[in-house]
Amino acid sequence: MNYRSLLIASLILTVSSSIAQDRQFVRTYQSSTLAKGVKDLEVWNTYRTGRQYFYNRLDQRLEFEIGLTDKLQTALYLNAEHKTFASHLDTLGGIKDTSSSGVFSESGFSVSSEWKFKISDAVANTIGSALYLEFTVGTSEVEIEGKIILDKRTDKNIFAFNIVGEYEMGFDVKKGETQIEKEMKAELDLAYMRMLNPYLGLGLEIRNHNVFVKDKLEHSALFGGPTLFYSGDKFFIILNALPQWTNLQVNEHNPNSLNLNEYQKIEARLLIGFNF
Repeated sequence: MNYRSLLIASLILTVSSSIAQDRQFVRTYQSSTLAKGVKDLEVWNTYRTGRQYFYNRLDQRLEFEIGLTDKLQTALYLNAEHKTFASHLDTLGGIKDTSSSGVFSESGFSVSSEWKFKISDAVANTIGSALYLEFTVGTSEVEIEGKIILDKRTDKNIFAFNIVGEYEMGFDVKKGETQIEKEMKAELDLAYMRMLNPYLGLGLEIRNHNVFVKDKLEHSALFGGPTLFYSGDKFFIILNALPQWTNLQVNEHNPNSLNLNEYQKIEARLLIGFNF
C-alpha cells in the first residue's frame, strides 16, 4: 500500500468513526449514505419571516432514516407547515391590503418518502456522487423531487453541489370547480464547510431557487448564509441562517431588489439528529 492509499484509508476510517450520519449541511445534500442497518432520527425546524406584509411560517419535519445497504438508504418523513399572515395583495411584491384587518393562520400536513443511492465516494474517489428521489403526499398537494448530488471531502474540507428539480401539483377550488395547479421548481445548491476538528465545522451554503409556471420563469432568487455543525457520540446538531441576497427575476409581481412575494427576507433552520 503506497502513501496515498494509506492516507485515503486513514481518512475514510476517521470520517466513518467520527460521523455516524450522512450530512454536515441542512440544505445541501452529500453523497454519503448510512451503513446497512444504521438508523437516524432527525427533527427539523425551519422558520421563515420578512415580507412586505406581516408573515411568519414554521415548517417541521420528523424523519426516520435507515441504511438498507452500504450504498442505498431510505427515509420516512412526517411534515407539518404552519403560516400566520396578514391580508395582502399578490402584486407588486406582495403589498399590504389596507382595506382589511386581522391575522390569518393556515396549517398543512403531509408525508414523504426519500431514497438515496450512492454512486461514488467523496473520499475514496475523485468526486462523490449520488442520486436522490423524494415523494410527498398531502391533503392539498403532491410533489416529486429529484437531486443530482456531487461532493468532495478532504481531511478538513467538505464541498457539495446539488442540482434539484421538483414537480408539484396543488389542488384549489374556484367557483365550485376543483382545479389542479402545476408548478416546476429548479434549484442549485452550493456548500462548503471547514472542519475545525472531527466534531465541529463552520461553513457557507448558497441557494438559487426558481419557480416555473406554465413553462415560464416566474420567480428566482439567490440566498446564502452560514452553517454550524456539531456532532457528539450519538447525536448531531446543524444550524443555518439563510438571508435572501437578491431577486433574480424582476417582473410586475416582483419589481424590487428582493422577491418578498414568493420568498422571505430570511430563513433559519435547526436540525437535530440522533444515531442508533
